[in-house]
Amino acid sequence: MGIFTYVGAAPSSAVWIVVLLVAVTIDCASAAIRFDDFSTIQGLNLVGNSTVSGKALRLTRARSNQRGAVWFREKQPVLSGFETTFQFQLTHQDLFFRGTDGFAFVLQNSGPAALGGIGSAGGFGVTDPTNPRQAGIPWTIAVFFDTLRNPEEGDPSSNFIAIRANGGPSETRWPAARLAFTPNLSVRLKDRKVHTARIVFQPPVLSVFLDSSLVLKTVADLSIATDHQGSAWVGFTAATGWGWQNHDILNWTFAGADVSSTMSVVSSDISFPMSACLPNRNLCTPERAFVEQTGAGYHIVLPANLEWGVRVPNSSGRPVVVTNARGIVCWDFKARGSEGCGGPSGNGTHAGVGFLSEDSPAGALIMKTREGHTWFSVNGRSGAGFLDNEGFYEFDSEIK
Repeated sequence: MGIFTYVGAAPSSAVWIVVLLVAVTIDCASAAIRFDDFSTIQGLNLVGNSTVSGKALRLTRARSNQRGAVWFREKQPVLSGFETTFQFQLTHQDLFFRGTDGFAFVLQNSGPAALGGIGSAGGFGVTDPTNPRQAGIPWTIAVFFDTLRNPEEGDPSSNFIAIRANGGPSETRWPAARLAFTPNLSVRLKDRKVHTARIVFQPPVLSVFLDSSLVLKTVADLSIATDHQGSAWVGFTAATGWGWQNHDILNWTFAGADVSSTMSVVSSDISFPMSACLPNRNLCTPERAFVEQTGAGYHIVLPANLEWGVRVPNSSGRPVVVTNARGIVCWDFKARGSEGCGGPSGNGTHAGVGFLSEDSPAGALIMKTREGHTWFSVNGRSGAGFLDNEGFYEFDSEIK
């Protein structure tokens, strides 16, 4: 069976058929990780220069060219949603740079012994692409608490948080792709005080809180850091370079969130390589649509940015049944989250004027049959803005 693609403009008039899908309720695991302090480190794997100091996890000591990581040894479910909270303290800064380089909360699918480079690599990224020991951790999403401005890397300040991503081994480079960042925090990360961070993922929105204030919120595709079951190793990394500081984690909890959502979860077990995603997008958006004939039906990967981007032959205009639909798309970046992103059933309310199907939910997987073909699309706003949509739906269709 070959893979073939139908892409083109849909007929101007059509018979609307809305794909009906059942909302998904996701019940994640209860708290799996809890350390009130680190007087015991059972279940943790310490890598590189990381150690225990008193009752704290010391990711790096206040010395130059350090790199450390700490991972929970058992993978955790993350793709369906999670919440993690920890306290940190950065102390004993050098006199010249006054504290480098920062630490990260990291999700990764490379293993519990993974470790990245020194300096601005933060213990998860690349320092020297030609040196395997500094090659970075592939398949990674990192929430990086950055305490040194590197102008050559486009850093906005020496006091910001960034969401960074590494792809596969051949795509891992520095600086790692920056999905979102805070230009400059009102809280000073390296003021030697204890600070509390909370990170919440409610697909597809990743939110970061610092000392109870929301400081960063963005759409993120975490599937790059997970296995086929949506699980990843979770933990922390840190690094120093010419400057230094102690990077200490004082306590830590991690739990799969209790998420009730109409959003399906994107599986990383998809029918196209992740490297085929368009650049500069937070959600993996395939470069083109894929249609594969499977017996009496078709397996389809539909990018969210293609208006009526897929069609299959249906010369007699027979009913089409869609099954196994999954994925996350965003069609409204002014209202990211439950209003602007969703799964194949959409956001649950009629889209209204300007959408491809006014009477269907915004973001829903819709189809229409006309002139010997059945066409599929995300229910977004028609026009040039459609090209800005992100994500994809993957599903099976059968002509009855």
